[in-house]
Amino acid sequence: MACKGEDFNFPVTPELKLNGVQQYQLNGKDSAIVIDISYTDGDGDIGLEVSDTFPPFTFKTEYFYNLHVYPFEVVNGVSKPLIIPSSTDTINFNDRIHTLTPTGKNKAIFGSLKVTLKAQPYFSLTPDSMFYRVYIYDRQLHKSNVIETPVLKFIF
Repeated sequence: MACKGEDFNFPVTPELKLNGVQQYQLNGKDSAIVIDISYTDGDGDIGLEVSDTFPPFTFKTEYFYNLHVYPFEVVNGVSKPLIIPSSTDTINFNDRIHTLTPTGKNKAIFGSLKVTLKAQPYFSLTPDSMFYRVYIYDRQLHKSNVIETPVLKFIF
């Protein structure tokens, strides 16, 4: 008996869902966090190759990185992006997801990915409460929904 392929009816814009966040400590202090995310994409065009550096994926553009992760500090219930000390640049943990497109006729994909980050976002910053905003772009420049982690308390 042959297996029949399933047709998934996912939208072509990637969709993300937060599965959970895990904090890890070393010597009683927070050292890393892992953000666990599920994704779906109807046309399976999530991911970039190392050679994808021509427009629109040129370095220093919004699309060079297809995984965007931004930490926000929470002080007295008010959130603000973390800024690199002595600058106006926001801190980010942007990265590139490698191509996930399957071979075959049906390109729809679903799965999960784990983003591992240093708990301390910058060596001289020690916020006690933070959350992260995460979104991705696919190769057609469709932006996924933005997900947020819960507010996390840190010990540095």
